[in-house]
Amino acid sequence: MAMSLRRMGDEELSKEMKAASLAAAEKIVPFAKKRVPVRTGALRDSIEAKATRRHGLIYAGRLVKTKPYAYAIHAGFNRKGRQGRYIGKRYISKAVPEAWPQIIDEYVHSMNRISARFEKKHGVSRVYGGFKK
Repeated sequence: MAMSLRRMGDEELSKEMKAASLAAAEKIVPFAKKRVPVRTGALRDSIEAKATRRHGLIYAGRLVKTKPYAYAIHAGFNRKGRQGRYIGKRYISKAVPEAWPQIIDEYVHSMNRISARFEKKHGVSRVYGGFKK
């Protein structure tokens, strides 16, 4: 669907699709904030939602030089020969299944509505070929 919107150059439906992805991603953020380990709260406060037409994205410590440890806390690390290892907390990955029941119905409804509008507007359900300029 996202590629068909891009091929047709349909900005209106692209914005709706991006809004649906952002709404889904924003519902995950509170669950991730509950799971993140807290010392100062800076990492917890840096968790945010972004979106594209195709994906909802959750970022932590993004573009902030004072929180470069966000990925290490999430994924963990293993330093051979130095200072041991740390098993990650996976606070974002574990938040997604918790939020899933709240997200799925609304997201599917939104995507079905966008798909129906695309089909009504363009007369097809999928577009193949080149991109319109």
